[in-house]
Amino acid sequence: MSQPISMPWSSPMFVRPPHGWNGVRVAVFPFTPRSDVLRRILPPGIEPREGQGMITMLCYPPGATRPFNECVVLVPVRVGDVIGNYVPYIYVTTDEALIPGREIAGFPKKLADVRWERDGARLAASATRWGKTIVSLEGTVDAPVPPEMAAAQGEAGRMPTINYKLIPGPAGEIEIEEITAVDLDLKPRVAELGRARLRCEASADDPVADLIPDSEGPLIVLLSDNTIPAGRVLQRIERKEQQA
Repeated sequence: MSQPISMPWSSPMFVRPPHGWNGVRVAVFPFTPRSDVLRRILPPGIEPREGQGMITMLCYPPGATRPFNECVVLVPVRVGDVIGNYVPYIYVTTDEALIPGREIAGFPKKLADVRWERDGARLAASATRWGKTIVSLEGTVDAPVPPEMAAAQGEAGRMPTINYKLIPGPAGEIEIEEITAVDLDLKPRVAELGRARLRCEASADDPVADLIPDSEGPLIVLLSDNTIPAGRVLQRIERKEQQA
């Protein structure tokens, strides 16, 4: 066995990045976040900016891990001079997807029942946790993505994904507190356009509905090759109580 970099020592959950998958199915639905809620949920050092958020539903084939599905909420932010998209909520279906996301870049992943289904032109995707369907996306796909929309989507996809990595030490003290950024590498093979309806069910455990209003709008569906490279630390946070 090569030197493990993750637990358990005898059967590590992941190897060093980059981690890649070919033929990922992706559904992207833009939304306008509620500004008051957005400001309230952002951690220190991360500021809101103008722009749309995105719900991204993904279906991963075998690659760096076994197959899994994922639901990602992204909102527009800045950290100093860095413009990107912060991830307040993200859900996956397997521990192999959850553990490296949390331990490497600080993606706040939780386990959920994430469904991604397509039948011809119709698409349905959802994330359900503790009996609440916190995200439900239903729509149809009917045309290729226009070049100008593809360019805008590509620009959004090139922005770094930002996380607030918060890990306690063995005594419950804060051991790691930092803002991280990952420049995801998505190479679309196919891009289609349609319309969809987004619904979010209220949940005290997962308050996605507080941030995202129910809405209807454009739906972009992709088949892409995705790579998650090594990320970087933008800021390390020192809490005031730690300095006392």
